[in-house]
Amino acid sequence: MSFPVPPAGPLGALESPDALPVIVEEVTAAWFSKIFGKPVETVELVEPIHGTASKLLYKLTYKNSDDAASLPTHVCVKGGFNPALIKIHPSLNAVYRREAEFFYHVAPSVSMRLPPVWYSGSDTVTGQGIVVFDDLKAKGQKFGNPLQPWPVERVREGTAELAYLHAKTWGATEKDFPWLKEGLSLREVILSMMGEEAWAARFFDEEAKPPVTDGMTDRERMVRAFKTLWATTNPAHVVVAHGDTHIGNTFITAEGAPGFLDWQGLHFNSFMHDITYFIVGALTIEDRRAHEIELFDHYLATLHAAGGPKLDRAELWDEYRKHQLHGFAWSLTPPMMQPKDIVDTMTARHVAAIVDHQSLELLESLPGYVTEV
Repeated sequence: MSFPVPPAGPLGALESPDALPVIVEEVTAAWFSKIFGKPVETVELVEPIHGTASKLLYKLTYKNSDDAASLPTHVCVKGGFNPALIKIHPSLNAVYRREAEFFYHVAPSVSMRLPPVWYSGSDTVTGQGIVVFDDLKAKGQKFGNPLQPWPVERVREGTAELAYLHAKTWGATEKDFPWLKEGLSLREVILSMMGEEAWAARFFDEEAKPPVTDGMTDRERMVRAFKTLWATTNPAHVVVAHGDTHIGNTFITAEGAPGFLDWQGLHFNSFMHDITYFIVGALTIEDRRAHEIELFDHYLATLHAAGGPKLDRAELWDEYRKHQLHGFAWSLTPPMMQPKDIVDTMTARHVAAIVDHQSLELLESLPGYVTEV
């Protein structure tokens, strides 16, 4: 498996020896002129949005009127532009670089619905990673909201988007994607969120407690379940996974079609991680119960049609049941990362699926059950 490396130019460059902007004041007309290869006359910061990553919305004008016809006038610059946050969590630079790496290495070769990208790059000076997109908000497109579950047809289209990514990267290894072997580990993140102190703060404070069953407040039980899931996941199912496929990481076109955003959590994993997490989190509990088999079948058919393997649902169903557990991570999410109403809503959807599929009981019945905490 190999992916073509785009030529240097307006698309960007990774591991550049030239420092990228790391504060808002460094995003200037001169910098835009450099990455676009065309003279930018004015730069207006329309809206700065600071979170785990910063998203800076700009309006641009060009010195040559002809350039405005071929280059964007409204862009979103995404990366690390909060020095105070990065000082506390320097590992976040790896997250910003990961998204730039996705749009540089993978996106040009995958037939997914993605936002138009004008630049993706990283540097070896600051460790920064930056992606410059079309400002979708300025183009009248909307963003997914976990509090607003999707209609079944839109979820069906979303499963196809994931199938295109997974088919293209089926059987991925570090040899194919050497740049993907470094970065934040999903397992380490989840286990850190399941530490004794964090657990007590989440599950033994009545005001903070998310809607989980009594059996899921047993920390050691849940740690063993996650370790068993990871230990027994089928290695033949490895793909390059998005990693965080909830609908808060999506955009919706004017026609109502979905696309995925926020590729900062890209990593090697079973395809089941992405597809179970997406289907369950995107639907009401009632719609998921009524349609998840049909939606999973649609995903499998699209995966095969896009060049991936032909898989049989009946042979995969226990894997599908096991991977419901990943959704439990919503219950571990502290309020500084997501508002409590979103955390509780998403937790309720995923906990219902874990109960419906008897995921914990299945994991605990496996010969490979991990007893170590």
